Amino acid sequence: MEYIFDEEKFIESFNAKSNETKSADSMRLTHRADNKFKLFPYKASGKAQAPIVTDLEDVVSGFFKEALNKKTDPIDFEDLCSAILDEINVDCEDLEYFKDMLQSIFFKGDNFVATNLGLYPYQMATNNKSADNLAHFLFSVFGINKRDCDAITTAKNKYHFNVLEDMVIKTIETKKVSEAEKRQPYFSIKPDIQGRFRKDFYFMLESGMTSLEDISNLFAIYYFYYVSQTCIILDHYCSGERDGEVNLYYALDWEKVSKNRMCCIEGWEKLQGSISHMFSHAITLEILNQTTESEMCDYISLGKMAEESQEIDEKIAGEVAKAEVTYCSYVGDYKDFDKIAYQQGLTETEKAIRHLYRCVEAQFMNTERKRANQFYNEKFSDFCKSRWVKNRKKSGLVLNLTERDVIFLTKICLRDEDKIRLNELYKEYEYRGIYLDSTSKEYLQDFFTKLNLIDKKSDSGDAQYVKRIL
Repeated sequence: MEYIFDEEKFIESFNAKSNETKSADSMRLTHRADNKFKLFPYKASGKAQAPIVTDLEDVVSGFFKEALNKKTDPIDFEDLCSAILDEINVDCEDLEYFKDMLQSIFFKGDNFVATNLGLYPYQMATNNKSADNLAHFLFSVFGINKRDCDAITTAKNKYHFNVLEDMVIKTIETKKVSEAEKRQPYFSIKPDIQGRFRKDFYFMLESGMTSLEDISNLFAIYYFYYVSQTCIILDHYCSGERDGEVNLYYALDWEKVSKNRMCCIEGWEKLQGSISHMFSHAITLEILNQTTESEMCDYISLGKMAEESQEIDEKIAGEVAKAEVTYCSYVGDYKDFDKIAYQQGLTETEKAIRHLYRCVEAQFMNTERKRANQFYNEKFSDFCKSRWVKNRKKSGLVLNLTERDVIFLTKICLRDEDKIRLNELYKEYEYRGIYLDSTSKEYLQDFFTKLNLIDKKSDSGDAQYVKRIL
């Protein structure tokens, strides 16, 4: 692949206007992320136009729809009742009772709801485009392939439906289901997370851990894990490592923490700076991908290409510089691009990419477009604060594990084993991106002891086991 910036593609994608149609001192383009380069599933709009998804139960149905290649029209209660009653006989005196039963089991208000694996693909759309986009994003970055989809189908077919559920599914399948349209996948910055997710997902499918709560808990763990590490990798530009990882430390919900603890220094405090750069990276990568190539390329891809020779490095850097000049020429309401310094000690390509990023970030931070930047980044930061972050007053915001998180994590770490060494359990947590310092580990051991789950062969950590949580 040869990297060549295409100005015409840029003008089309960013809806760039000439200074003959708009003042040269005005903003003459539209920032559009998630178009040619699919990085994150967010919009730079307020909560009213693009709601923030904090409860991942909202994305379960969309995920399974895509996995099973189904598109479900909204399911109307009266239409469903009529269709079922066309197939069965219900005495007149039992008719209202039958309808009330359908309403209470399968509907919340006017919305059809799914409460088990067999029904997830048929749940009515939430009318929340943000949830739909996030479901597709998770499907992409988790690397779901045909084998995984077949495993979902197998698990669904093994599910034991009651008579009423079976009737509902057959009725929906007959009248309301069509094939889903294919969508462009998201680019996976950190693909090694896919294998980790897949192991846990398969275990849950095979063991019957498929309630909405369990599935959404798994999604919440890996959604946070993937996006947080991706934000950190992006901040390293061409030097980022796809299989690299920054350890993020958590505290347990019930323990007290002080400012010198790892959870305060190497947790949310460390991550939130990278989250604030998400929109600038999304736009920078969108600019860089305005080429005639269909294949997406990120910073690391361009960095690898530049390593082939000095000539290629200089050529790519020149194309990135063209992209920057083109972009800046349409941002007429920011005048200080020439004051942005280049960083030294880098390859020419990385130097050019970092400078382009800084130009993008500067115009966001110093114009009225600061709000768009905030709207985009808060789509993830607000999820984090709702699900994974706790305010520890004087100690600030800290990544947090509740008792529910601990129990769920321990179940998927043990899998089919009756017990696991305590030290191995800590490693299993870390395998999923969750680190605890020595103090938190002591609190966790005490928690398991109170639940009578510690099988103590001796007082040493290596000889203590955590038993299965039923």
